[in-house]
Amino acid sequence: MKICFVGSAKSIHMQRWAKWFAERGHEVHLISPDDENIEGVKIHLIGKKKEGSVTNFIRKMFQTRKLVWRIKPDILHAHYAFGHGTFAAFANYHPFVASVYGSDVLRDARESMIKKIVISQTLKRADAVVPTAQFMKNYLQKEFKLPENKIIRIPWGVDLKIFHRGYEREVKEMKKRLSIGDNSFVIASIKSMFPQWNISNILDAVPHVIKKYPDTIFIFIRGYGSKEFENFLKNKAKIMGVERNVRFISRFLSPRDMAILLNMVNAFVWIPKTDQFANTILEGMVCGAIPIVSNIEVYKQYLKDGENSFFVNPDDPRDIAEKIIYCIEHPEIQEKFYNINKRIVETNENWDKNARRMESLYERLINRGERDWKNP
Repeated sequence: MKICFVGSAKSIHMQRWAKWFAERGHEVHLISPDDENIEGVKIHLIGKKKEGSVTNFIRKMFQTRKLVWRIKPDILHAHYAFGHGTFAAFANYHPFVASVYGSDVLRDARESMIKKIVISQTLKRADAVVPTAQFMKNYLQKEFKLPENKIIRIPWGVDLKIFHRGYEREVKEMKKRLSIGDNSFVIASIKSMFPQWNISNILDAVPHVIKKYPDTIFIFIRGYGSKEFENFLKNKAKIMGVERNVRFISRFLSPRDMAILLNMVNAFVWIPKTDQFANTILEGMVCGAIPIVSNIEVYKQYLKDGENSFFVNPDDPRDIAEKIIYCIEHPEIQEKFYNINKRIVETNENWDKNARRMESLYERLINRGERDWKNP
């Protein structure tokens, strides 16, 4: 089939979906404001790189509509309801699938009435709305008045061929590159660097931890986050006097590099105030790192405080530090948590199995014969 995605080519999640369908032999197009080489995928750029105005937003809407009707895919699939989803919905093309990421419907929709209206229209125009977390089904029904049969939950899942325990040689090499001693307890902030994800609060926890355990190392990964915010964090670490205990990884990590890092660390901290059940959490779980996450409802789908993870107040650096210190003082819990988390991921979150479910959804929508080939 011919598939047209609308999303960011720099997003690791978008890359993974596009690559999987391309490798399955489908013709894959990606309409994106960002350029990136994705093997087997035709990229169509929209917008102006350094312009973030309303004018540029509207430009992207019209460019997307023009491209979609030129490509005439069998399925149109937008990733993220606001922005990419808005552009795809404006094309007025079917079948149309909208994947919600969590922050779009949980945070963006609450920022302004205009954003909520725009997101609502996107979801209403979609033939299927796809969340990953169980609780999102009820939320989407209640908040956006969507019919239950339109909401199809498909977890993204973990590529178990990449994310697993092991990588001993690669872990040693990574530790050497990052100047981390073999006996250091290592914690990573693995969410992309944006201020809204409370990453600065993780940095604020560092002094409380190293006061008691001075060899502890904290790693911060920019991912597809903000270079400006990374510079802010670096400067803050310098002012705080904790540079010796902090490492910043500015480059974008491939899935394999992320798997190596998640094998290297003892724990990871992930503390947004809104989220779906992020895929990176699952990857950390199956690689054996201890999850330290926000005390929000979505994570309770798979995690229990003190049983296979620790919940913290994302606004309280001391609470974050106390949980990290507990992990350092009770090293046996890492293996205990891993055994539980490995079973959870392998049973419920197998990437290949769930990607095939998405492929089946596409086929069902196409077979409905609801496409409208009239020009917009």
